[in-house]
Parts: sequence; C-alpha cells; structure tokens
Amino acid sequence: MNLVQEGLAPGIPAPGPDAHQRPSAARIHRMWFGTEGALPADEDLARKILSAFPCEPAAAKINRAHHLLITEALAARGISQVLDIGCGYALPRPQSGDGLLFAQNTHDVVQQHSRSASVIYVDIDHDVVARRRSLLDHAPTASRPKAVLADVTDMARLLTRLVADGHLTHDRPVAALLHYVLPWIPDDARVRDALAYLRTWLPPGSALAITHATADFSPTWVERVQDVYGEEGIAFRPLDRQSITSLFGDWGDLYGGPVRTVPTARHQRNHPFATVPDYVSAAYAGVAIKPQ
Repeated sequence: MNLVQEGLAPGIPAPGPDAHQRPSAARIHRMWFGTEGALPADEDLARKILSAFPCEPAAAKINRAHHLLITEALAARGISQVLDIGCGYALPRPQSGDGLLFAQNTHDVVQQHSRSASVIYVDIDHDVVARRRSLLDHAPTASRPKAVLADVTDMARLLTRLVADGHLTHDRPVAALLHYVLPWIPDDARVRDALAYLRTWLPPGSALAITHATADFSPTWVERVQDVYGEEGIAFRPLDRQSITSLFGDWGDLYGGPVRTVPTARHQRNHPFATVPDYVSAAYAGVAIKPQ
C-alpha cells in the first residue's frame, strides 16, 4: 500500500532505496527495550549514543512508563478519544519480566476503560505506520484503533482528515499525547504553530500531554547526544523548561493550578523510576487540560 495516497501527508516523501542503510531514531528506540534484529547502521549509532549518554536506555524506559501512566490517568477521567502522535514502533511482548509493562499499547490501556474508545496512532515514518496497521488488523477490539501517516507540523490537515473520516469527533474531549516526538522536529517555529493550532482545535476538557528532551540536567551528555545524531543528519533539539512549558499555552495542570513541567520520572507519584536522579530522565513532562 502506498501510504502517501491517503492524502494525510502528501508532503512526506516515500522512503528511498537506501532507507534501510541509514540509521533510524525510531528503530534505535526499540533497541533500548531489547528488540532484536537491528540493522548495522542502527547498531553503530546506538553504540555512539551509549558512549555519549549511558543512561539513554533508562531514559527511554522512563518515558514509556510515563506514557502508559498518563494514558491510564486520562482514560480514567473518561476521555475516550486518544491521539498518540509520534507513536513509534510497537514494542515486543515478552512472555514475562519487566518488559511486559513497556509492551502495553496505548489502546490496551484506554480500552480497559471504554471498549468503544477511539485510539489513533500517528507517525511520519512509513514503516512505523505499516507495521502498526499490520498489528491492528488482528486487534480483538470492539473499536479497532487506526494508524495514519502524517506530519505533526501539518496539524490542520491531520485533524481535518481525521474528522472527515469519522475517526475523531469535536463534541467530546480528546487526549493528545506527544511523548518524545517534538525533539525530532528541526523547526521550532513550526512546532509552536502546530501546537497552537492543536490547542485551539481541541474541545474543552481535552488533554495535552508532552514529554520533551532537555539539556537542563546534564548539558554535557545531552549535547554530546545531539552532536552524535547531527553527524548522521538526524535533527535532535532538546529545549529548556520555559520553552517546553510555553507549548501548553495558558491551560491548567491535570491536577489543578498552573501546568507542572517536571522531570519525567517525577511527574507521576507511582512512576516505577520516581527515585532516580533527574539527569536520568533527561526530559521534562507535563499534562494540561483545556478549560471548560
């Protein structure tokens, strides 16, 4: 299937013939969870990342655990429309062990609260979307999740198409999850514009959840990682706390008061990594609710 023909993201070029010869941040992310079958280019870059920042696998697990905790919290509030933007690859489901926690999918969590909930996975990577679709084709759910190819910076096109196709409605709240996707977008102005459009479009009571890489806690290590990715032509742009907080606009925090932008492992009290030093998270997390 030619995913570009969907009309969601005509500006996204089809992958070239050398796509599997170049490293992919999405594929490398899977490696931190023990996924086998990495490509040589991914393994080489992963070794360089670990040399620059040995805590990278732990940071990825912190982010994933936060994603699942926030998904649970928002589903428990009754939000039954969920956009998982920059979803990345599904993680392997081991038979036992700690990996079982991370292998849960967004829709697994949401549909424990509402079997008819609408969950939409969004990514700019052709292979990610194709693999998500292959898995979802066999999902035994009352309301089958969707996977779409789209560019988060073209937010108007994405939301318009999702409504037109009946995947989203504007009459009830939506949870928009943008967990560790924004650092990979090289144009800060387009990110700000996309988030401003999203905040305006979302119905009252909707949630905006963001995790974003930062160099605030460990500038030397994170800047080294940025340089390693940059040598491969991969954009990686950590931001400071103020810049990340501004992406929530004037919305209030999930738990009341001004929005809290804190190290990811410390955002939820029941986070399994809540006691680790902040530099291990290497990212901030925040969740805001649109006023009624």
